[in-house]
Amino acid sequence: MPRLDPFKREALVVLYWHRMVSTEQMGRMIAPATSIRTVQHKLLALQADGLADGLYRHHASRTWHVTESGAALVEESGRVDARPYRIPREAAVELLQDHALDVVETGLAFAAEARRRGDECGPLSWTPEVAHRFRDGRGRHQGVVIADAVLDYVLDEDGRRSQRTFFIELDRATMPVARLAQKLRSYVHYHDYIPGKPNSAGQPAWRSRYARFPRLLIVLSGAAEHVLERRLADLRAYAQAMHGLALAEDRVCALGTTLRRLRDPGPTADIALPLLAESGAPVSVFCWPKAGES
Repeated sequence: MPRLDPFKREALVVLYWHRMVSTEQMGRMIAPATSIRTVQHKLLALQADGLADGLYRHHASRTWHVTESGAALVEESGRVDARPYRIPREAAVELLQDHALDVVETGLAFAAEARRRGDECGPLSWTPEVAHRFRDGRGRHQGVVIADAVLDYVLDEDGRRSQRTFFIELDRATMPVARLAQKLRSYVHYHDYIPGKPNSAGQPAWRSRYARFPRLLIVLSGAAEHVLERRLADLRAYAQAMHGLALAEDRVCALGTTLRRLRDPGPTADIALPLLAESGAPVSVFCWPKAGES
């Protein structure tokens, strides 16, 4: 990207990777010490070059996404793996904007925590919309569960470094609790799925992608905090009552929290409700896995 200064190059890669980012989020993501006016000026320059486009939001900072020309430039640079989609302007406005921005906000909560603690989690540490295919418990019907993001975080505790990987599911208080519980079941099916192919060596499919099965983090937003707290309690009760789900506690770590909690006090605090465990006491999303966890 020879025509762009370092900020614009980084901003274009971030827009390509995350699909939509607000002006304010872009500043926090790649230049926290830079004024919002400067960030906006540089994004407007990308727009003038035909590499990015801005969407106006009522009483909020503008939302940006990459154009076809901008996407081609990022792909030519080889900075990140090619993404398999583009976003039509109408679809971005009508369907995806608030949800996509809250997924970015979730990643930013982890990135802010990493900056405070000296851990590792940057603007490209989470990948949006990652599909995982499996067959159901009887091996008859193929299914797919698409994580809103897969996030990697390297935790440093007194020199002891460990990686945490999360499946992020973001719900803006629009999905019925019963359907959220079904998504939990899909992750359990994915954990247990062993491909019936000679080269699979009897290993679960997830082992070809992850060193350890990621913990599932369901993040709620889009409503008052007391409403989200009630939804979390309902989700836990629903999951506990579903046949087979509560029994998966030793295989799948599933946690629920709100976006507000994730931002403040942050992911290292006891902010997450265990959804499958017997105990419902809040824990940190970074809690060490039990000995039996995959």
